[in-house]
Amino acid sequence: MLDSFTIRRIQSLMNGYIREKVPAPLRTMVKLTYVMNNDELILTEERPAGERFQWDVLPIARFHWEGEQWKVYARDESSSWNAVDMIEPCPDFEELLEQVERDETGVFWRK
Repeated sequence: MLDSFTIRRIQSLMNGYIREKVPAPLRTMVKLTYVMNNDELILTEERPAGERFQWDVLPIARFHWEGEQWKVYARDESSSWNAVDMIEPCPDFEELLEQVERDETGVFWRK
């Protein structure tokens, strides 16, 4: 289980990342959000749905703290989370977030 200091640090990092990733003028068309529970963080992208005031939510990446390191997962076509083998588990959350941002495997971001 993550300690409260680590949780606050990751929340601060994610809030800054989201502010930088989506410029203010675009936030009516796309939002990045995350949910953090215990030893897991799920990064999502939201876009306006067909219905007014509704947003479609697309999970982007799942970060899971396992055995003193973070592991990254991506969703497949059947909406199952699978480990991303090209990204080695690492104790540094920020390093893995950077790898998801670069998306060298092409599994996270819409083209």
